[in-house]
Amino acid sequence: MGAMRGVRVAWLLGIVGLALSHYWLVAKVEPFYSSIYVFLWWSYILAVDAVVYRLRGSSLLHDRLKEFAFLALWSVPVWLLFELVNLRIQNWYYVMAPRYWWGMAFLALAFATVLPGIFETTELVLAVIRKAAPGGRIAGRPFTVSGWNIAAQLAIGVSMLVLLLAFPRDCFCLAWGFAYFLTDPICYWRTRREKDQTGKSLLGQLAAGDNTRLIAMLVAGVICGGLWEAWNFGARTKWIYSVPFFDEVKLGEMPALGFLGFPPFVLECYAIINFLSLFRGGRNWELSAAENNARPGMRRWLVTTLAVAAPLGSLAAAALVMMGGTVTSFSEGMEKYFDIELGARGAQALEERHAEQGNQFLRLADRPPEIGAAVYARLRRVAEMAELKGMGFRNALALERLGVLSASDLAAQNPDSLEARLRRIGCDVRLEEVKIWIRAARRRGKRDV
Repeated sequence: MGAMRGVRVAWLLGIVGLALSHYWLVAKVEPFYSSIYVFLWWSYILAVDAVVYRLRGSSLLHDRLKEFAFLALWSVPVWLLFELVNLRIQNWYYVMAPRYWWGMAFLALAFATVLPGIFETTELVLAVIRKAAPGGRIAGRPFTVSGWNIAAQLAIGVSMLVLLLAFPRDCFCLAWGFAYFLTDPICYWRTRREKDQTGKSLLGQLAAGDNTRLIAMLVAGVICGGLWEAWNFGARTKWIYSVPFFDEVKLGEMPALGFLGFPPFVLECYAIINFLSLFRGGRNWELSAAENNARPGMRRWLVTTLAVAAPLGSLAAAALVMMGGTVTSFSEGMEKYFDIELGARGAQALEERHAEQGNQFLRLADRPPEIGAAVYARLRRVAEMAELKGMGFRNALALERLGVLSASDLAAQNPDSLEARLRRIGCDVRLEEVKIWIRAARRRGKRDV
């Protein structure tokens, strides 16, 4: 009874949190606004679990809490795989991330939502299919899988990874698929003699004529991708895409064609988790608690090792993202850069008005008397630049050194020339970032006309 009460509280927190998070996002209420991804996605996960239980009478949180925890725990290293790939292809970067230990904890909490979000959504779609489709499933044509099929798929996976790493500018799209072809055939080969392929391999399910999970996961990819980008667009701490060839036409922050990558990404996540299940005695989030309890699971020493290593690995992963150049700006107080101009009284005035961050400072209706008019005008000008595409104070001050003082000044710049000038003064910035800043400045100019 106590466990059920706890789950119901979690469901309630998810439903209420989802409503509150949208209010914080729209109203830009700090400190929630700068960490809105974590609040939105954990609330969504809990709320969807409640809906799944309502539709199916069972859910991950209610019946398979250990599997839910496993997904959340392994979500960080699984997503880190794609972050490592991104260090090569440079297709996205993060802006306005929190700093120091909270920044690493924030990234770990954010990355921990990826797998629970995907598979809770998949369960929701499966629940709808089971109520709407004849027989509760989507049938396909059975076929026989041979050793050649397995070898061919593995060869495709290896080729995709090699091309991706060797030619990142031209083959970056292969990031969304290679892991599926590298892991799902192995899962099938190891479990091919088992009749029920649920939680084992997608290839085995398709060979048996069951397309239910394939369709459910593709739909879940569309839903999750839409939510990722919709919630990311209005956020302050966010990711921004710098994709070659397709960066001009965007829906939100995502290049329009980029949405095609979300469904195969979900298939990759499914195959990776099934691959990990091979090392857990077959335990899997899709199986019931009774089925999982009947399986041996991991050895106790391995569980203990992972219990210690996973949190440390999560923080290390977040640190790698922050130090590897994927995070290009941080959410920082103005006193870090303007302590002399502000002085103790000016800094205290901003703290009392909860206006230490650039976005908070720009919402001040009047100049605090403790801050001189000239200093206040400069702070507003630099803060406006810092908030443009989340470039941050470091980059805004570098632009100020070059005489680029406003969005209109930035809009008139040549990207190649500006990037070269920034590098000459020691500002480590990529050409793709500079292009994004200039496009944003030009769009702002068109709106102001």
